[in-house]
Amino acid sequence: MCGVFGCIGLALEHDAASRCVAALRHRGPDGAGIERFTVGNRQVVLGHTRLAILDLSSAGNQPMTSRDGRWWVSYNGEIYNHLDLRCEVPATFRGHSDTETLVESLAASGFDATIGRLNGMFAFAAFDRQAEKLFLVRDPFGIKPLYYALADDGGIAFASEIRALREMVPTGRAVDAGSLQCFLTLRFVPSPRTLWKDVFRLPAGHALIYDIATGRAELRRYIAAGTDHFAGSAEDAVATYHELLARAVERQLLSDVPVGILLSGGVDSALVAALSRRLGPRLPCFTVGFGDTDAESEIAAAAETARLLDLSFVPVRLAPEEVLAGLDTVMGVLEEPIASTSTLAMWPLIKRARRDVTVALTGQGSDEPWGGYRRYQNEIIRRQLRLPGLLAAMRHLPLTGRPIPEAINRAVRSLPISDPALRFEAAYALFTSEERAELTGRADDGNALSDIRYWRDWAGDAREPVEQMMAIDSRTCLPDDWLLYADKISMAFSLETRVPILDLEVVRFVESLPRPYKLRLGRGKIVHKLAAKRHLPATIVHRRKMGFPVPFAAWSRGPLRKRVGERLLEGLPGTGLFRRAAVERLWTSHLDRRRDVGRQIFALFSLAEVIAPR
Repeated sequence: MCGVFGCIGLALEHDAASRCVAALRHRGPDGAGIERFTVGNRQVVLGHTRLAILDLSSAGNQPMTSRDGRWWVSYNGEIYNHLDLRCEVPATFRGHSDTETLVESLAASGFDATIGRLNGMFAFAAFDRQAEKLFLVRDPFGIKPLYYALADDGGIAFASEIRALREMVPTGRAVDAGSLQCFLTLRFVPSPRTLWKDVFRLPAGHALIYDIATGRAELRRYIAAGTDHFAGSAEDAVATYHELLARAVERQLLSDVPVGILLSGGVDSALVAALSRRLGPRLPCFTVGFGDTDAESEIAAAAETARLLDLSFVPVRLAPEEVLAGLDTVMGVLEEPIASTSTLAMWPLIKRARRDVTVALTGQGSDEPWGGYRRYQNEIIRRQLRLPGLLAAMRHLPLTGRPIPEAINRAVRSLPISDPALRFEAAYALFTSEERAELTGRADDGNALSDIRYWRDWAGDAREPVEQMMAIDSRTCLPDDWLLYADKISMAFSLETRVPILDLEVVRFVESLPRPYKLRLGRGKIVHKLAAKRHLPATIVHRRKMGFPVPFAAWSRGPLRKRVGERLLEGLPGTGLFRRAAVERLWTSHLDRRRDVGRQIFALFSLAEVIAPR
């Protein structure tokens, strides 16, 4: 991976450019480059910091120009089909990097023809000197992030991380009130917005096209919803999926540096590990856990998977004291509030893995296209039982005297709603409109519903509502939450994480399958698990889903209580954006175990760590 930055129409002096390089050095410790151009009366700057993965020679240095001198690119990512693309490009190549494949493809075919043929994870800036246009691009699933800011005078700045962006343009740290409401609704802020005023994040599958002559920027979605419909049997689907995923794993093993696997206790990373093992290499596996007494710990399960596959296994045990010691660093690296406790576990995992490898395959990305979340089951229940039967079933839920699980509360709120987009929003909602009003004085959702409708309209009415929800999640929650923190944390240690399950060919096939091949009542990831059974025993394939959790709810009542309480009760109200009494009521109900609000507590804590004064 690498760090990308640059600007047009801004006076980026040498010292500021050097600060950009320094801000992104962790993303690319193996080299750096800056190129400057003049177009009319505007200065164009392209910058890059390099993490060498393919072609470790100077032939892979960036920014890189095409042989004809028309195109320049600053590129972050991996194009897994770049060797196939090379066969279509009439050029003599200087090295074997995918960056060179990209820039020569742009020179030979132009932007539109090139972008539709890339299969990989990437975020890049491409400067067309002849047309005097800049293209900023993010891959179809947003595995790699790219931020930008538009100056008042028509200039533009862009970077892989916000910290470098702020070295080029004075964006400040003002919170956008609408984005805050959106975060409280969805637990993340969908692109192109971020929590910060005047800072934007390129959406997955989009390009920003900037005309240097006019200073106008056009945001364009370049991905189309799939129209293929698989008509074969379930057995045919398993065979095809297995072949496609095996090819994806093989492509993503391509590297000139050491590769490993981030292994959880679940089926997804186990299948990736099994397919890589079938190809021959005995890759090291890394797993994080919290001691054998914690229910969330995956170490024992992952160790069994590694033993069965004959893979070396490195466990990383995490104590609450270590979490506390590293909190400031982790939250600073994230730059935006991330409401997943998995961030706390991923930090020590990546830190340990980087001692041995520079690239790591992961099992991320299966739940959204394959229907692995509980909210998808709720949609199936709604469809099959219909509303009267559903409500009758819910009335017979066993009463244990414990707080009703937060996910059940969301299901009860959302399922009676007939409009799909409104129902999806209620199913996602971190806080209800009433709770948001108590916390901030505003009940609105910060236009979260508009973001949902944008991607639902893209998915199309031909899909069942549950498939629409899965498509929305694959293009919003996945790139702007799960994959975002994975990128920030892994790149903080100069480690590249890869996600074979999100290979473009693989997901296109999955989304073409009939819904019953993906999920049914009480079952999810059906064909995915059947493919896994070719390599793994049923005990692994059908393990209880854990979701890479951290026992934050328990820790926040114990060893982390002082830190969390201070940030919630002093930090958040200190911003002027939150009402202390409402936050205190939520915190007290969490400590007293009256409500299941651990998810909400961590979201507010994450928010406080990013925006609250110290």
